[in-house]
Parts: sequence; structure tokens; C-alpha cells
Amino acid sequence: MKHQMKTIFVKDYNEMSKKGYELMKKVIETKEQPVISMTTGGSPRGLFKLLVEDINNGLDISNTTIMNLDEYMGPKDAVYTVRTFMYENLYNLVNTEPKNIFLIDGETQDTDKEIARYKEILNQYPRDVQVLGLGTNGHIGANEPGTPFDSTMFLAQHDESTIQSTMSGYGISREEAPTEMLTLGFTEILEAEKVILLVSGKSKAEAVKALLEGEITTDCPATALRNSDNAIVIIDEEAASLLEQDHTS
Repeated sequence: MKHQMKTIFVKDYNEMSKKGYELMKKVIETKEQPVISMTTGGSPRGLFKLLVEDINNGLDISNTTIMNLDEYMGPKDAVYTVRTFMYENLYNLVNTEPKNIFLIDGETQDTDKEIARYKEILNQYPRDVQVLGLGTNGHIGANEPGTPFDSTMFLAQHDESTIQSTMSGYGISREEAPTEMLTLGFTEILEAEKVILLVSGKSKAEAVKALLEGEITTDCPATALRNSDNAIVIIDEEAASLLEQDHTS
């Protein structure tokens, strides 16, 4: 039996969020010292809402460590940063703090040093869950098309399509938009015990088709996950709309 990521098909964005959150919540409730690494942006927003609600209703995160997949290079309180997203969508909204909050420093002048620092944290706190979203061009984190599958944490240059989606996501100009990002590579991403990829919407349908039906190639970075039995991809109907085969079996 060859290793394979698991696919879960759901109706819509809300169901995707719920399903992804259930998988994560189970880890928080059952592990003694859960370590969760989050992604940001539109895909996980619903999952964050559910997490905040549960924490404020008594879900215990006092032993949970929360970290992140990546961070844009730019002023740390810029509207688009991962740090800003984490505070606005989680840390500022909950009545109790996680045990540890780890963030990548996107203001650093010494990216090599920051990569070394963050890799040390990854070593000390092995991740139980890595949450991911899928770029319209198939990117994962800032592993853009062409990134080798053995990538380790690095400073990435954004593809134009990624810059455009940051601009539209945050209503900022081309000049304001970040063009670089510190990101975990595929190596670190797949070292998490469970990798959850959230995919919703028509704009992701091409990438989903490439992920599930195309060849495994760095042209579609997400295909790095296809032979990983620790990866689970949750796909809604719109995102699955271009698939030709039935992948539910």
C-alpha cells in the first residue's frame, strides 16, 4: 500500500472550517502539551472563529503552544503580517493565553539568524498539527512553484499572483505589498505529525485539480503532500468542481 494523503470532501467553507477545526481540537484535548502551527489568510479564518469561541467557552489551551508557518518581511504591525492576523483573529479575542506564542520576526535584518532561531524552536516543540492553505498557483506557505521538495526554512520571493492576492486580501497597493516571506520549507511542513490543508472556493479549483490529478511536480508545490500519509486535505464543492475522477472512494 503506498502512502497517500487523505482527502475529505465537504459542502462549503463552513463545513471545511468545522471539519478542520474538529481535527485540531481533538489534538488540543488529547495531547498533554499540544503544539499547533497555524497558517493565516482567508482559508483558516472560519477555523480561527471556532477556536476563539471554544477557548472562551472553556477549552483549555494553558498547555498549548501556538506557532506559525511563515511571516511576511515588513513592519511587524503592518496590516498584512502574520503577527497582525494572529492577534486580530486569536490572541486579542481570547480570555486565556496559550502556554507559548512563537512568531517569526519579519523585521529582522539578519534572516539567517532568524531562521536558525526559529528552527531551534521547531526542534524543541515538535508540531502535532500544521494547518495549511493552498495558493491559487498551488503554493504552500511561501513555497512557490519551482521550490524543490526538500526545501527547509528559507527567505522566499513571492510570485506575482501571490503579491496580487495579498493586495486584494488587504486592500493595499503594489508598493505597500510585501514581496518576500520567511517560510517553513516542505521538509519542516511534513515533519508535523498531522498536516491539515484547507481548500475552499472556485479560485482554488485549478490548483486542486493539479494537486489530485496532475503529476507530482514542483510546478504545483502542493503535490509534495500527495504521498504523505500524515496529510489530510479538506476540499469544498467549489474547489473540487474541476475534478474529473471520483476521489471519495
